[in-house]
Amino acid sequence: MHNFRSILMSSVSPVLRTVGVSVLAAGAAFSLSGCGVLLSALGGGNVMELNVGECFSEAEMNAALGSEEEVSDVPLIDCAEEHDSEFFFSHEMTGDEFPGAAAISTEAEEVCYGDNFTDFVGVSYEESEIFAAYLAPTSQTWDQLNDREILCYVTTVASGETGEPVTGTLEGANR
Repeated sequence: MHNFRSILMSSVSPVLRTVGVSVLAAGAAFSLSGCGVLLSALGGGNVMELNVGECFSEAEMNAALGSEEEVSDVPLIDCAEEHDSEFFFSHEMTGDEFPGAAAISTEAEEVCYGDNFTDFVGVSYEESEIFAAYLAPTSQTWDQLNDREILCYVTTVASGETGEPVTGTLEGANR
């Protein structure tokens, strides 16, 4: 199952948003990792089969979490239908040894909140009203399933709030 990270609202000033991202990086993240491969093989989830360009509702994904910190299934929605989240970038980490949660978080923030976000949305993360989060490997999936993928997604959902429904892609939204 991949680690899951939701980030701050863009209505927060860019300075506070940057500080908030740093604070969240130091905090705990939910795990949504490659355990999905095992569960998927048993008919229990799709988390290891997700692709850039697929859309979903963050509320539905969170509901799938229940009380767990790991999710095996992200209920996908056709991007032509109303949704609030979209996978936009995939990054494969390297190495044989699990680098630790902090190193994964640092690498995920670089690939999900940096140039890849700007290239996809059209404005920098600090200036955007769109948020980003990611799914990342856990030590268990790194070792047992050779899970190295960080899967970034954009979302209109701020932590603890309801997202603005969109249809189509958020690519080039310039907001």
